[in-house]
Amino acid sequence: MSSSSLEWLYQLGFHRIKPGLARITQVLTRLGNPQRKLKIIHIAGTNGKGSTAAIVAELLKQHGFKVGLYTSPHLFKLNERFKINGQDIPDETLEALISEVKPLAQAFNLTFFEVTTAVAFLYFSQTEVDFAVIECGMGGRLDATNVVFPKVTIITNVGFDHTKYLGNTLEKIAYEKAGIIKRKVPCVFGNIKPQALPVFYHKLSQLKTKGYFLNKDFFVVEDHGLWNYYGEKTFKDLSLSLSGKYQGENLGCALKTLEILENLNLLSIDSETVKKALKEVRWKGRYEKIKIREKEILIDVAHNPDGVEALVKDLLAKGCDKSFLVIFGVTNEDGQKPFLDMFLKLSQISRKTFLCEFSSHRKIVTLSEWKKAIKNYTQEEVVFFPSPQEALRAALNEPISKILVTGSIYFVAEVFKVLENFEKEV
Repeated sequence: MSSSSLEWLYQLGFHRIKPGLARITQVLTRLGNPQRKLKIIHIAGTNGKGSTAAIVAELLKQHGFKVGLYTSPHLFKLNERFKINGQDIPDETLEALISEVKPLAQAFNLTFFEVTTAVAFLYFSQTEVDFAVIECGMGGRLDATNVVFPKVTIITNVGFDHTKYLGNTLEKIAYEKAGIIKRKVPCVFGNIKPQALPVFYHKLSQLKTKGYFLNKDFFVVEDHGLWNYYGEKTFKDLSLSLSGKYQGENLGCALKTLEILENLNLLSIDSETVKKALKEVRWKGRYEKIKIREKEILIDVAHNPDGVEALVKDLLAKGCDKSFLVIFGVTNEDGQKPFLDMFLKLSQISRKTFLCEFSSHRKIVTLSEWKKAIKNYTQEEVVFFPSPQEALRAALNEPISKILVTGSIYFVAEVFKVLENFEKEV
């Protein structure tokens, strides 16, 4: 889609961040507060919130509802951020909604993300979805999505990311995530680190809100590649289309949310529908496997230390120590990304590492920055590449059969585009 409105939107600065709710609140008021017409599930978390959102949306869809899903960022096309029952918003609808928001956005100096958030609320209210699953962009308390009064909130976890805006301790970051908790609106918690728990307990108590915690109020256990869920209900032998052990936490949060919605008399859970839905969940770039020229390529968006740690832990549990050629590229927009720490974590599973530059609207870790950072840590073989294309070509000629592509979503998006061309060549 190419249009004047879309061009205007991108000119706002794809990653200009101005935390605060005043601007978006004023604009939404003038648009008739479309967010108030929606039954919303609001999701925050350092990692896993996109996967959790996708699982919740599919569970609701398979139970017969019309479900809006708003996530960010996108891999290939802006339309991916706005889905109804798994379908991206059509070009002409997106163009019309951006045009509708544009005059107000200009008047109140909205950011890119604030505009897309307003578009999402308009789209879902105008199409009269039954539920809208809304993913926070960053943090929670001052995130543009935090103008909603949801039916359920979910906080998947708390880790270090966007520390320039959210703080440099787990307690500070937890405080920002806790900002989505609303008075008497149930909140579901995934795998929360002990340091962050007092922050959430305090907020729940303050707002007289019930919290449901993984491994305390509900449990998920893996058994021979299948999942068993134990909450108010029990679901056994669940097959989730999203791979990776860490997805069990996201699955647990989604199923607990479904139970809460049933308790609110908003749906009636059918166990066979749950099983069917979990096989249908799609979330691109998460533990995705591709085979090209006898090489097994695993692609996973692990864009911060906790994401990398979860991925490495999963692969080590499968006996994959020192068995991968790792292709890694990462952004460092706020200058505080601990990319060396991520590299060192990945070295546990890598036989060889290709570090890459790539095209992005955001500031990336350059090859010169990589060389400076890892000069004292090169026990393994490291090769530097100016683009994913060159790295992938070289990787396909290496004797190592397993390739792991990981890093920022913008890096993974570029890799997918390159892989499409390689597949055509084969």
